[in-house]
Amino acid sequence: MLLPRLPHLSNSSHRAIAKSSLSARDRLAPHSAKNLPAFAILPRIVQSSLPFATMPTPSSSANGTAPAPAKPKTSEKGAAKLAKFQPEGTVFSEFTGMCMKYNAVNLGQGFPTIGVPQFIRDFASQTMLQDTLVQQYARSEGNPKLVNALAQFYKDSLKREVDPLTEILTTVGATEAIFSAIQAFISPGDAVILISPHYDSYPASVHLAGGRSLFVNIKPPADRDAETSDDWKVDFEEIERLCAQEQGRVKMILLNNPNNPVGKVWTLAELQRVADIATKYDLVVLADEVYETLVYDDAPNPMIKFATLPGMWERTLTVGSVGKTMGVTGWKIGWIVAPPEMIRTVWLVHQWVPFAIVNPLQEATALSFEHAIKTGFFEEQRKQYQELRDHLMNILTESKLSPCKPHGGYFIMSDVSHLPDPLSVPELSSSPLYADETRRDYRMCRWLVAEVGVGGIPPSPFYDSEDVKGNEIAGRYLRFAFCKSREMLDAAAQRLAALKGL
Repeated sequence: MLLPRLPHLSNSSHRAIAKSSLSARDRLAPHSAKNLPAFAILPRIVQSSLPFATMPTPSSSANGTAPAPAKPKTSEKGAAKLAKFQPEGTVFSEFTGMCMKYNAVNLGQGFPTIGVPQFIRDFASQTMLQDTLVQQYARSEGNPKLVNALAQFYKDSLKREVDPLTEILTTVGATEAIFSAIQAFISPGDAVILISPHYDSYPASVHLAGGRSLFVNIKPPADRDAETSDDWKVDFEEIERLCAQEQGRVKMILLNNPNNPVGKVWTLAELQRVADIATKYDLVVLADEVYETLVYDDAPNPMIKFATLPGMWERTLTVGSVGKTMGVTGWKIGWIVAPPEMIRTVWLVHQWVPFAIVNPLQEATALSFEHAIKTGFFEEQRKQYQELRDHLMNILTESKLSPCKPHGGYFIMSDVSHLPDPLSVPELSSSPLYADETRRDYRMCRWLVAEVGVGGIPPSPFYDSEDVKGNEIAGRYLRFAFCKSREMLDAAAQRLAALKGL
């Protein structure tokens, strides 16, 4: 059985749609960009995801003007290592454009729409208006005020004093922290263990360093539905086998806790298995802990920072991000906390990438952390996200989308394997990015945007494209973000009601 095409609705405003009850035969109409609701537009792309626009070249004219010289072929090719990457961009590029075209409620990309707290905006405004050296280059390793604030922030969770001047490096978001760390510790031919599903920048960073990604999957139960993220398990024996087979070529393991997109919060026993493997094979542990402040009451245990395990501080790079801890993803401020010698190694790369990051926003981040620590902001924010998680869980459950409750982060994986196979959306699939039309999660996501008017993200890009078993898991699920306003989630609920009768 195939999911049907649904007929168009007449053009109407977001508020009208949100207040109405949509039947299973309703569908969103495409809108021009100027009529899109604010929540339908994502920051990653607007018109094109290509890095450069091409200017038109003049042709020969009737008066004999010479044609423009031919463009050198080398300017079109780029380095051979870039052949691995799709010129259209990432999965977020495709579904950004689709949500804009179909005026869809976008629960795909993980940027909050719940509003930025007033104190954070006030500090940003305050620092931007200062006519001081804060408007000039920052210290390359990090603004002194910010690294001091971060040292205070991590004092309790890391259970140690952190030297702000030698054990912290600020970066252009967590993505640069991960990129620079991998460039610093991975040489051509080295291998990195990645646990899938994974954030999509991980294998790209390994590839650009000349390394090889070795993938191990977190798997949902084979005999029942995964009810919570704790039901997803990893085979540590498989990690051991890969390390043994590589005979010393594995140099790093990348651990995302809580995991994006599953929302898994790793248990102490699981973290200890990783620690044992890291010790046995002398691995650097890159601990991506950007969602550390978003661990919910029903998690199997509180957030355990990997570097606090016995003997792990000496080999761990801990990654954080103000985008996730305070909901300001556009600031692109991240950091690494690690022993001095490891920080210095990563800084050797960092100094040649951005050299330093935006100084006024580092200052504003420092002031915001100082305020947040004093006022209990992180606990209040955690409660707010837990309420939004529970609200979207109810919406997805009522819409027959079988959500798996995450214990951390702000994404929900919904099992859609029980739904009929969707019709393709041919006008939107002419240049699929990571998958062709045989990938069910892509087909389902495109259909959901175009026919129902709600955007999610297919999980395929969070797995190795050649991993058959991983992509079988991906084909069962869609990812939805709950870091959105109640109004936005309620609008999605109205549209997802169309699925109840399928």
